[in-house]
Amino acid sequence: MAPTMASTMASNSHRLTTERQLGSEQGEAFDRRLRERERAGREERLGHLLLGHDEPYCEPAAGPERAPLGVDELRREVDRLRAFHDAVQRSRAWRLTQRLRGAVGRAW
Repeated sequence: MAPTMASTMASNSHRLTTERQLGSEQGEAFDRRLRERERAGREERLGHLLLGHDEPYCEPAAGPERAPLGVDELRREVDRLRAFHDAVQRSRAWRLTQRLRGAVGRAW
């Protein structure tokens, strides 16, 4: 006996729901891994900045080591980074990008 149209539609609906749920779970797992990698990268860069290394993967034996930054130098660096961050946040391109990302489900 051939499946009825109603049972075929119900089967397709169930399959689509299952696929959407699976896609959502995969997207969330990818997003979680991406956030973890971004956090680890930020922590590493901050550690290198605080230790006075110019390059992110610089080994102490690879060249002359800079003295650690002083409090005033750190404050200037933080102020410089804050000004850059604020400029990016106010830019039209950034806002447009965030609106587009929001439409597809990942807004910062």
